[in-house]
Amino acid sequence: MIDERRMRGLEAQVDALRTKEKDSETRKTYDEVFDHAALLTIAQLITDGVLSTLDYPVSTGKEANVFHATGPDRRAKAVKIYRIATATFRNIAVYIEGDPRFKKVKRATRPTLLAWAQKEYKNLVRMGDAGVRVPNPERVLDNVLVMEYIGDETQPAPSLREVALEDPYAVFNDVVANMRGIRESELVHADLSEYNLLWWAGQVVVIDVGQAVPLDHPRAAEWFKRDVANVARFFKRRRVDVTPATLERAILGG
Repeated sequence: MIDERRMRGLEAQVDALRTKEKDSETRKTYDEVFDHAALLTIAQLITDGVLSTLDYPVSTGKEANVFHATGPDRRAKAVKIYRIATATFRNIAVYIEGDPRFKKVKRATRPTLLAWAQKEYKNLVRMGDAGVRVPNPERVLDNVLVMEYIGDETQPAPSLREVALEDPYAVFNDVVANMRGIRESELVHADLSEYNLLWWAGQVVVIDVGQAVPLDHPRAAEWFKRDVANVARFFKRRRVDVTPATLERAILGG
């Protein structure tokens, strides 16, 4: 049972977040994110003792918004809220279709989005078990995923594209190790690039794994090669001697 006082407190937090935003498009996005169903889900997470407060926005993506939150133990957490919208459905449906884990999901917006949240949670668990450095997932409920916050109170962890790398070759080796781990988890990230590789405490952290698919997905090989090409391109520009072919061999052990 959701406590009405907690619900009012949550609505006040969300209103404060919305009021801070001056840009009309951003405010429109907030209205899409914080619909009544999402508010009820977050309120349930507060009631269950997973969250205490929803603090401030961290990032806005094509399919979801990420917020800094705090748990009852004062520990920082990341809350990812997937937008229930037709555009989001079109972006992600291709990654749900063909994934045998979700073959029973109805081809409609809301069921697909709820499956996507479950998919990212399961992919995080699977990659983490294989030794990939990912945010530790804590809970998924409806279209809301709660996981480890990467960063500190002054800033979220930056992506690799935002960092001046002192030793690009060492960072490259770190990325390769994580890509091997993804392969060992029998998944393909399917959207890997410098945009969703974070750099924190001298280590790479892989994020945005919702679209990751099993190796037996019909397009897994195609998307693996795209991941490899993206990473090779990025490090080639940082003067690392790498090509897609050599990177692929390093991952597959050939």
